[in-house]
Amino acid sequence: MTHDIAFLFDLDGVLIDSERRYTRIWQGIDDEFHSGVADLPRVIKGMTLQNILAEYFPDPEVSKQVEERLLAGEEKMEYAYMPGAERLLTRLKEMGVPMALVTSSDEVKMASLRKKMPGILSWFDAVVDGDMVTHGKPDPEPYLTGARLLGVDPRNCVVVEDALTGIEAGHRAGAYVVGMTDTLGREVIEPRVDVAYDSLEDIDLQSIINKVKGAGHEQH
Repeated sequence: MTHDIAFLFDLDGVLIDSERRYTRIWQGIDDEFHSGVADLPRVIKGMTLQNILAEYFPDPEVSKQVEERLLAGEEKMEYAYMPGAERLLTRLKEMGVPMALVTSSDEVKMASLRKKMPGILSWFDAVVDGDMVTHGKPDPEPYLTGARLLGVDPRNCVVVEDALTGIEAGHRAGAYVVGMTDTLGREVIEPRVDVAYDSLEDIDLQSIINKVKGAGHEQH
């Protein structure tokens, strides 16, 4: 297969089973520091830490303490692949399809990931983390950067996401957006994406590739 199509994957909640752990961490932070936002863990999903702190914990001292609590929580986290992730990544590798990891995680989180899941980044031809972009999701910059690094037109890219900010970023980049429903539920995700799946195990790769390489797709 020629490199006229590429897959751009979000990390948390898509490839690794970490969202429930992050929900507990952020709920504990919110209980202590009181952002005043209802359901903070859901609201901030997909945002960079820098943007979360600036918007919801702007006081410098509070911001510092929140970051310390988050880092302590991340240090204790154990990561595991989502069901079907390794099989899907293996299949794409076998097909010769370029892949990029596009995550809001910063370099500290990425270092922890590399330590706890050695080899996970070797699946990818490019990695875009939150420290590499000026504007995080829902801005299209992260996905546009991933497409550029792979040398593929964003309109020929498939974005796989589970967060509303990431879904918006994918659409704004011009990509075909696959939504995973595990985190927010099908009723939230399905109306906002080109196609929705409950699990990576269910993904119909050939159908997606045919749509992207065919007549194009409508933007949501």
